[in-house]
Amino acid sequence: MISDVSHLGPDLKKEILNAIIQAGQIAKDYGKKEIKVWHKSESQTVTNADIEINEFLKKFFEKISPDFGWLSEESQDDSSRKNKSYFWCVDPIDGTRSFINKKPEYTISVALIKKNIPIIGIIYNPLTKELFFAEKNKGAVCNDKKITVNNEKNIKNCKIAISSSEERTIKNFSFFKNLNSIKMGSIAYKVALAAKGEIDIALSFTKKNDWDLAAAFVLLSEAGGTMTNLDGKNIKFNSDSLKITNVLACNKMLHKRIINETEMS
Repeated sequence: MISDVSHLGPDLKKEILNAIIQAGQIAKDYGKKEIKVWHKSESQTVTNADIEINEFLKKFFEKISPDFGWLSEESQDDSSRKNKSYFWCVDPIDGTRSFINKKPEYTISVALIKKNIPIIGIIYNPLTKELFFAEKNKGAVCNDKKITVNNEKNIKNCKIAISSSEERTIKNFSFFKNLNSIKMGSIAYKVALAAKGEIDIALSFTKKNDWDLAAAFVLLSEAGGTMTNLDGKNIKFNSDSLKITNVLACNKMLHKRIINETEMS
């Protein structure tokens, strides 16, 4: 068991990563089972796999860290995140529509947050078997290999990852609309690929929550990148609303140039 992150040694780290891989296997097994789908709202879809993975991970983390709080997309917010020094922030399946359609673009996203600062981020894509891990001030890896953002400086050369639903919105920005865009669902996976240097910009114009971005924030920061709102303001985690208006994630040079362009437009 752990009471603070100073006790997160290699054995416990391995145990946590194995649990997340097991959660990924639960998701993969639904390729052979019936996926039950319902709608929490007009824009939010949930499946029985989301619920099963959420319960599995909650039970696991409560066992190894009983003194930590819990926040998940598929659990009622019990305010433990406000009352504890540390809390786990989890999205059991980020990119639920991709999961339903069996596209290799959904992830399991897990972060450990200290008060309002994400300090550990884990993102796992069960279909590609990419396991991303980052710890504050200790770098970022994918499958144990160090990763960094790329060095692209020219916006015109960029590959940008967005959701299909946001394709129209991006055309309102003259400096984005002619870029090579890649459509994918999971914002966590978009940011992870930016951290890995495989894409240049991860972007979302729609509101997000802490569980969408906390793990990705640590990963990108430790890979040398920057994540903010589109106006350049820092993202605030563990707020009362848990709402994040939009997100821009890329290397630091691109970030500076894009923010300057948005301010001028």
